[in-house]
Amino acid sequence: MSLEKFLHSLGIRHLVCGSCNGCELEMNALAAPQYDISQEGWGVVASPRHADVITVTGPMSEAMRHAAQMTIEAASEPLVVVAVGDCASGDGVWCEAGSAGPGAGRELEASIFVRGCPPSPDALREGLRAAATLLDGRKS
Repeated sequence: MSLEKFLHSLGIRHLVCGSCNGCELEMNALAAPQYDISQEGWGVVASPRHADVITVTGPMSEAMRHAAQMTIEAASEPLVVVAVGDCASGDGVWCEAGSAGPGAGRELEASIFVRGCPPSPDALREGLRAAATLLDGRKS
């Protein structure tokens, strides 16, 4: 088997920062047979220490602010943060509502923003491909 398949492999750690779970449903669809991200050598990892990419959803609730920052600090370099959905991008309906902030992606300085409420699995896959390309540039 050729190792070229895993040239752009990604360890993905997902962080929910106060979202409505619409984005999480679409992220879960990436494991379904019609999208099957494992065919690209991508997988969800249990620890930020093993992650190449951290995906974040939600407007960043006050309760998650410290935990999210600790997660980013625990990850190894190079790391790409991907903001998933309009709320994480700072333009969602829940941003600045109650104890919610301006968007998890904005607060965690995301490199890639995948727009949509919620974004489609195809858009998420393209965002992860962009993350893989960005990581390749940082590793060299």
